[in-house]
Amino acid sequence: DRARQVFGAARAVISDIDGVLLVSGRAVPGAGALLRRRRCALVSNNSTHTARTLRDVFAGAGLAAREQDFFLAGEAAVRAVHERFPGKSVLALASGEVLACARRTLPLAGADETPGVVLVCRDETLTFEKLQRAVNALRAGAAAVLANPDLTHPAAGGRVHLETGAIWALLAAACRRTQEAALVVGKPCPDLVRQALEHLAVAAHEAVFLGDTLQTDARAAAAAGVPFIHVGGEGFALSELVEGGSMAGGLPGP
Repeated sequence: DRARQVFGAARAVISDIDGVLLVSGRAVPGAGALLRRRRCALVSNNSTHTARTLRDVFAGAGLAAREQDFFLAGEAAVRAVHERFPGKSVLALASGEVLACARRTLPLAGADETPGVVLVCRDETLTFEKLQRAVNALRAGAAAVLANPDLTHPAAGGRVHLETGAIWALLAAACRRTQEAALVVGKPCPDLVRQALEHLAVAAHEAVFLGDTLQTDARAAAAAGVPFIHVGGEGFALSELVEGGSMAGGLPGP
């Protein structure tokens, strides 16, 4: 059908990670074959890992990926704060390697300092104290930078992992802000997709985007002009798509 034609003819593949290539750190059937056979860039709203540590997660799941092929919302959000709010003190709701990245890059606010920016990532060490401090900073006028608006991402057995957007929903309700009041860095913003296209050196119509979330993946692909294929959930099984797609050059006509 049309989706398999587009997949087979694409010069390069841009793929989401959670729910498409990995679920709870385990490789989805077909992920290894995709990465071996196709030129891929990996665009994810992940805001816990850096490219280096996520490459290691892939290796642990038996998947080969290069550090330079990852485009991650958490790292991008840290860069966005550094570039757009130079010199402002930052309260980072983050954990893991993204928090370590923020500590290396940003002037983090001291305990008695009112932050000028609140960076919201997936914080696995979140406490009531952190939330209360963030709410008060936002109510005092701090800028908000949001790695992604996802409420959840898929877990094994049909369960979910809480995501960055769930933290933001609580903060926004407490300080009466909407998502539009935050600078959103990850999908559905198309910036990471455009960076992946530049990295792959292909035009938007020459690539294909594989994603499991219509609200973020599909919207980001559309905004960047990249054909989208829904994978996982109600979409295609990745293994079916990878094994069924041809490798012809050039995209089919409309």
